[in-house]
Amino acid sequence: MIPKSPERNTAGLVAKELLKRKGVRACLRIKIRKGVPQGVGLGSSAASASATAAAVARALELRLSPSELIEVASRGEVASSGVAHADNVAPSIIGGFAVILSYDPLSVERFAPPPHLEFALAIPRNLKKTTEEARAVLPKSISLREHVEAMTSYSMLLVGILKGDVELIGKAICSDKIVEVARARLYPGFLKAKEAAMKAGAFGATLSGAGPTVIAVTDARRGNSHIIAEAMKSAYEEEGIECSAAVCRPRAVGVEVFER
Repeated sequence: MIPKSPERNTAGLVAKELLKRKGVRACLRIKIRKGVPQGVGLGSSAASASATAAAVARALELRLSPSELIEVASRGEVASSGVAHADNVAPSIIGGFAVILSYDPLSVERFAPPPHLEFALAIPRNLKKTTEEARAVLPKSISLREHVEAMTSYSMLLVGILKGDVELIGKAICSDKIVEVARARLYPGFLKAKEAAMKAGAFGATLSGAGPTVIAVTDARRGNSHIIAEAMKSAYEEEGIECSAAVCRPRAVGVEVFER
């Protein structure tokens, strides 16, 4: 159940932060309808936070830069993860792939996604964990070797994005030996679903966000994205876990406001 108290609700926190920053006194009523499932690692809280920041700013005729919107929206993540972070709200606000270069001051670099990049998704039901729970299992320290390997993966991912190399992007997300390994035990069936994705032709697969959704990198030109999604879905269902499948593409543009 989503709390209706503004202090415990993603959208409420964002609205309060925006009014506070701009010194505005106003009564707001926020109604959210979205197609992003809650608590499955698809950035549901970021979607609410980003939409609220953009909508309230427009409604009150406040002129905020993209960086200001990101900062305000990041406050909403406190409700779901316990800390303010821009990992998901940044791409929601500006679109494409977003790299956080600095938090103080906030500096974000945007990169356009390859036009033929697709993601196959397997979204299990009844395996939900909060972001806080998923973070709690992460190691408090890592070895130098693990750090070097992680930096290699991140560099590979960035090179893949810059070159528009979908196969390299898939290889990069598939090589995580820290976060994925730590969280795999939270989600029975995950490793089997990942294996099914690779056998079906995915370039790479891993947990989406905090999980339990599995995200696989595919190339739209190959026409096998739905096959890969269904393969992952079947793998989960063989473990007795209800699951749905979907295919999506990253948006090149960010949040948009439509007025009625």
